[in-house]
Amino acid sequence: MELIGPFIQELLAITGYAMVLAGVYKLYQVAADIREIKDAIKSAQRTGNHFSSAAPAAGIATLDTDGSLDSATSYAESLLRAVNAQSQPAHDTVESDSPRP
Repeated sequence: MELIGPFIQELLAITGYAMVLAGVYKLYQVAADIREIKDAIKSAQRTGNHFSSAAPAAGIATLDTDGSLDSATSYAESLLRAVNAQSQPAHDTVESDSPRP
């Protein structure tokens, strides 16, 4: 019974150290992401690619410089069409012989 106490203490200490190391690693990842965002903003300012009011709204597909759609954009469009088609009520599913009003 006297061995259980120190064993649990060591286990908790190791778990605490692991949690601290995981937190430091996560902070490093966040710092790297922020650094990438800063670099992207700086490069956009250097090249003159500024977002303006004339830019299309988010979700609207635009043509790239070579005239083709981005693969992620085309996938998102097809997925949106499929979901929209499934969510629309089927008005023409009942067939009748009488003309429509």
